[in-house]
Amino acid sequence: MNGKLLGGALLALILFCLFGACEGEEIGDNVSIVDGTGKLVNISLPVERIVSITSRASEIISALGSEDRIVGRDSYSFFPSSLKDVPVVAESSYTPNIELIHKIDPDLVIADSMLSEDDRKKIESAGIPVIIETTWDSTTVATPVRHIGALLDREDRAEEIIGFIERYQGIIEERTAGLEEKDKPAVFFEWSRPYYSMGNGTLFHNLTVAAGGINIVADEPVKYPTMDPEWLVERDPDIIIRYDYSTEKENLTANMVKTRDEILSRPELSDVKAIKDEWVYILGNPVASGVRSVVGDLYLAKWFHPDLFKDIDPEAVHRELLQKFFGQEPDGVYVYP
Repeated sequence: MNGKLLGGALLALILFCLFGACEGEEIGDNVSIVDGTGKLVNISLPVERIVSITSRASEIISALGSEDRIVGRDSYSFFPSSLKDVPVVAESSYTPNIELIHKIDPDLVIADSMLSEDDRKKIESAGIPVIIETTWDSTTVATPVRHIGALLDREDRAEEIIGFIERYQGIIEERTAGLEEKDKPAVFFEWSRPYYSMGNGTLFHNLTVAAGGINIVADEPVKYPTMDPEWLVERDPDIIIRYDYSTEKENLTANMVKTRDEILSRPELSDVKAIKDEWVYILGNPVASGVRSVVGDLYLAKWFHPDLFKDIDPEAVHRELLQKFFGQEPDGVYVYP
């Protein structure tokens, strides 16, 4: 092969990898991953010691049957319950304890998009590879599942998890595919505080659209808008969904009841259709993203289109998922009512 042909082939291979085609490709004793930031990360195998500072990655690792490899975690990684004995090295990806992570000296750190580039470089300065995953809703979670499955030599298990998610995704897609716009409910998704919402391209926008709803803030110029009550009254949504960020399961149900009662009692919204019809629902954090996000999708689909999904029991699907991939039964209520 002459020099020009060799150079062209090499360039093609580099571009092939940089655009994601080499994600999870094993090369000798290494795996090459293009993470959610577009960075190509080379990781030495085997990966036996992981610091996971995002709860969604911790759940994926556990679903893959490798929770014993987690040697450091963030404060939100307590599902499954056995993770509570793992040392906490970060409140979240936003606030990692670099010194503790260096002391543990893991084979890999997995974080989410809250990890700053500066903190990433500080972790990597000790020779510790870092991958940042940014896609967690049911339509995109297959990417981190495959990444982590490849790193842990659990590719077959990863495909089982993805197959489970895609099976129920397919049901939702099939049943909502023929809906006209007039048959889709207008939805206001409230996040963490009154009137704070999420626009186009966000997790909750994707959840709403996938379940056959219309996100009424999709056209707002900012990604995370805070809307005026008067604006909401004018748009008159059919359904209001509030995301509950409670983490400890013993507080979740009480918080969901309290939050729903607060929304229903807002005097400025008394004429809004969702309030008058009491179509206000609370979606708990555990089923809103990650491996279990398909359960949240099913709840939304059933709330939006009860006739189309009357044969679907999201609670039973959640139980099936937990039994199959975590070996346990549900231990809490994650939506209300």
